Amino acid sequence: MRIRMRIRNKINRHFLMIFCVMLLLSSGCAQKEENITFRGVIEDITENSILVTVTGDSTDFDKASVDISHAERKVQLSVGQGVEITILPEIRESYPVQVTGIEIRPINQKISAQEAKAMIDGEEEVIILDVRTRSEYQAGHIEGSVLLPNTEIKEKAAQVLPDQNAKILIYCRSGNRSAQAAKLLLEMGYTNVYDFGGIIDWPYGIVQ
Repeated sequence: MRIRMRIRNKINRHFLMIFCVMLLLSSGCAQKEENITFRGVIEDITENSILVTVTGDSTDFDKASVDISHAERKVQLSVGQGVEITILPEIRESYPVQVTGIEIRPINQKISAQEAKAMIDGEEEVIILDVRTRSEYQAGHIEGSVLLPNTEIKEKAAQVLPDQNAKILIYCRSGNRSAQAAKLLLEMGYTNVYDFGGIIDWPYGIVQ
């Protein structure tokens, strides 16, 4: 009799454990997959999606077609723009993979002097931003550049750079202040920022 009772109790405990597991799964208490964040460069834009080439090794895919129909956008989307994207964990296998965007944020894009020169000479309007001191600017600057010293960005950016979606190319003397300025402008809401380093590496002419 006692043996039967022990067997019955074990069976009851076994079914109780199964019931608890099923209850957890059905109530959504099971651990959920986390959202995925990666960085990339926009290659193409359609009405509800963007094609992105992934930079870095944060994901297993090198390109993604991102559904942006319901994504929060903190950037004006343009081809060539560097972005950080958070997506849902569900990845639909294809090439490129298809994913659903949650949030899109701008990132500072580091470019070479040659790439900056090509942008300046191109058809699209750009702002060349010099973030050195006034005395450095007067000693020699890139033709057409606008002076906004790094230390004055917080106070004067809205006046000097009223369009937060404009394409801004930033330089300083050696590249340190330009990187700081690019980061600050992005934090202030500017969406299309490029850092091309220092004027000491600018192989083209300057003016006084």
